Amino acid sequence: MDILSKLRLLFWGLVIGLWGLFMYQYMSEDMATLKSFRIGKNPFAAKPSYDKPVLKRYPAPDHYQPQGVQAARPLQQAATGQSTLSLVKAGDDIKDIASTPLIPEHAPGDKAPAMLPGGDEGAYPEAPAGFAMKVTRHFVLYEEGPEVSGELAEMLELLHGNIMLDLVAFSPWTREKKVYIYYAQSGETYRRLTGRPAWSGGAASLSERKIYVYKSDEAFGIMAHELTHIYFDSFFPASTPSPLWLSEGVATYIQSERGLSTPNWLDQNLKLLEGGSGFKLGDLVRIENMQGADEDNVRLWYAQSYSLVRFLMKLKAGDAFYIFCKELRDGNPPNQALYRAYGMPYNKLSSLEYAWRYDLKTGKISGTNKY
Repeated sequence: MDILSKLRLLFWGLVIGLWGLFMYQYMSEDMATLKSFRIGKNPFAAKPSYDKPVLKRYPAPDHYQPQGVQAARPLQQAATGQSTLSLVKAGDDIKDIASTPLIPEHAPGDKAPAMLPGGDEGAYPEAPAGFAMKVTRHFVLYEEGPEVSGELAEMLELLHGNIMLDLVAFSPWTREKKVYIYYAQSGETYRRLTGRPAWSGGAASLSERKIYVYKSDEAFGIMAHELTHIYFDSFFPASTPSPLWLSEGVATYIQSERGLSTPNWLDQNLKLLEGGSGFKLGDLVRIENMQGADEDNVRLWYAQSYSLVRFLMKLKAGDAFYIFCKELRDGNPPNQALYRAYGMPYNKLSSLEYAWRYDLKTGKISGTNKY
C-alpha cells in the first residue's frame, strides 16, 4: 500500500472517529443514566392493572365514543357557579381520554405536530389556584396541593428515561422543550378546572404538549400513553401524520412495556390473535379511525397494532425501526418502507404478516415468546 492510500485511510479514520466522539458527547447526557432507571410497578395503582378482571371492569358510558374522535364540546361551568379556569380553551386540540376502558385513540386530525420552534424557558404558565408548580428537566408539573410531590417528579422523570430507551431518535427536541403536566388530586377538581365530561379520565393536547389527569389507577398509564404520542407523533409533519396503527401501536407498547400499565384487555386479545383472529395487514394499515366499530373490534385492532410494533422493534437490531418510520414519514408506501428498513424477505405486507403470525406462536423470529 503506497503512502497516499495510507493517508486516505488515516484521514477517513479520523473523520469517523470524530463523528463517533461527537455523537457520544451529544447523547451521553441523556443516555448515561438510563440503565439506572427502574419503574418496578405503576406507582399510582393499588395493584397491577393486569390483575384486574378482563373486559368486564366498567361498562363504557352511553355517550363514550370508542373511536376517540370527539366532537367539540362546550366548556362546562363549575358546580359552584364559578367559571372554570382557562386551562383548556375552546379551539385547543384537546382530546378526552376515557378512564375506562383505556383506549385513547388519536385520529390524524388530533395529531397536530408539537409546537416546537422558539424557546420556552422561563415562559411557563402560572399554577392554577390551589396548585403548586415545579420545573424539572423535562416537565413543568402542576400538582394540586401545597407543593409538587417528589415522588411525582421522580416517577415522571424515570418514565421519560424509560420512554427514551425506544424513542430518543424520534424526539431530540426534549433536550430543550418541556411537557406540561396538570395533576389534580380528584376528578372533581379536574372537571372544575378543565370543564371536561364526567367520564373523562384525562385530556391531552399534543400540539401544546399538555396532559391533564387526576389521581387514579389509570393516571400513570394515561401519562405514558399520551407522552408517547407527544414524543413519537412530533416526528411526523402535518402533511404526513403518523399512521394510526403505528401511532397507537407505539403508544400502547410504551404504556405496557415502559409504563408498566398494561391495559386489562390486552392479553385476552393477544390470545385471539395467536389463534388466528385479527385484521389483514393491508386493511389494518389503511384504517384511519374507529368510527362505527364495536368495542371488541377496537380492542382487537389495538392489540394487533401493539403486537406488530413490538415485533418490528425486536425484529432487527440497530436503527431498522427508525428507518421504517422515516420512510413512512417521507411518504413512501408501507411495503417499500418495510423493505428499505428490514430487507428481504420483508418486501411486502403479506410477508410481514406471515412472519408476525409465526412469531406470535413460536417467538423464534423476534427471539421471545412473551407478549
